[in-house]
Amino acid sequence: MTQQGATDASRSGAFNGMLNEMLTAGRLVFDGRVPFTLKMLLPVAAVIYWIWPLDLMPGLPFDDVAVLLIALHFFVQFANQAIDQHTAGTAQSNASGNDKPVDTVDTTWRVIE
Repeated sequence: MTQQGATDASRSGAFNGMLNEMLTAGRLVFDGRVPFTLKMLLPVAAVIYWIWPLDLMPGLPFDDVAVLLIALHFFVQFANQAIDQHTAGTAQSNASGNDKPVDTVDTTWRVIE
C-alpha cells in the first residue's frame, strides 16, 4: 500500500467513525435509559459555545467544529456508561430475587363501577 493509499484509508476510517458516533448519539438522545440532564448538558454547552461572541479562533470555524465533535464524543461515552449502570442495576435487582424491572411501580388497585 502506498503512502497516499494509507492516508486515504485513515481519512475514510475517521469519517466513518465520526458518522457512526453521530448516528449513535441520535439514537441515545431518544433512549429512555439516558438521563435527561445528560441529554441537555453537553449539547446545550456546545451550542452556547457555538454562538458565544468570544472565540479562540475568530473568523475560523475550526474550534467551533472541534468543540461540537468533542461534546458529541463525550455525550456518547457518558450515555453508554449511564445505560451500562442502568442495565447493571436491573440485573442486580433481578439477581436478588426481584423479578420486576427497576422502573416498575408496585401498587394495589380496585375497579369502581
